Amino acid sequence: MFAIVDAEGTEQISIRHVADRAGVSVGRVQHYFPSKDALLAEAFAAINARGSERVRVRLAAEDGFDDPETVLMEILDGLLPRTEEDRRLFRVAQAFEAFALPRPSLKAQVAQGYEELATLLTLLLYKIVAPGSPESPGDLSPLRPHAYRVVALTVGLAGLVITGNLTPEQAREIVFAHLHGSLRELRLGSE
Repeated sequence: MFAIVDAEGTEQISIRHVADRAGVSVGRVQHYFPSKDALLAEAFAAINARGSERVRVRLAAEDGFDDPETVLMEILDGLLPRTEEDRRLFRVAQAFEAFALPRPSLKAQVAQGYEELATLLTLLLYKIVAPGSPESPGDLSPLRPHAYRVVALTVGLAGLVITGNLTPEQAREIVFAHLHGSLRELRLGSE
């Protein structure tokens, strides 16, 4: 299905087209995905799962799970497309998001994904600027805007990588410069 969305757009997704492409019956596809929305929702979930797995693998290779700053940087770096497969998945994810916006249940799925990412980044920011603090912090709402800012910046820069305006390395440099500036600001504010 990713190939269909990437090459032809979400408007070309149908149960029949996916079944034909997969070489299976329409009934078999409908058994798992009763609608186009269900197909696309599953595709979006699969893209997010691939991204999460890629970050886990990179962190395991670096033994970086113990350092919240390393985890944060790996997550953000993982949002930037580096390979052709990354670029394809980013294009598919963007197509899904555009398709999802006028559809409340799909829009909620996109919003939930960003909310979960911002929650994770907020917690990592807390662990970075308040090392040794309790695992169950109180009100983290002051950190939330910083988390959303870095998500928005990273996703926006990923789009500029796709269009060829920036290289992945340039985008990474911008994201990390912003992150380090935010961390400096947060550390000063917590003293």
